[in-house]
Amino acid sequence: MTEENIGILRLGSHGGLHLLVGREHYRIAAEDLRPLLLHGHAVPVTASVTGEREDGTVVTETAIVGHAAVNVPGRAVKVFTVSGHFIVPIVSVQRVARGEAVSAPLFPLVPEGWG
Repeated sequence: MTEENIGILRLGSHGGLHLLVGREHYRIAAEDLRPLLLHGHAVPVTASVTGEREDGTVVTETAIVGHAAVNVPGRAVKVFTVSGHFIVPIVSVQRVARGEAVSAPLFPLVPEGWG
């Protein structure tokens, strides 16, 4: 992966998590953090998508562009987006979600058997 695709995870103003990957900006909603971190459920990763209607009106909508899930051992969160796949230790995600850390790096996820 290029340096442009390296990501950062940070806390948003409304309690959700923001994922900054290059020029892309994704979100995990605040109401999805409990199911993700406490119950291990997969949750949507969203982004704002701007488009133009036929009449020329500009419309901004929220679209699901990926998902986040806790890995099988429960030690990391894997994030799958249209920009790539990332992994971050679950402890780092928990610290950012609680406001104990300002941010955490998203590490590129390389499929097993590669390398």
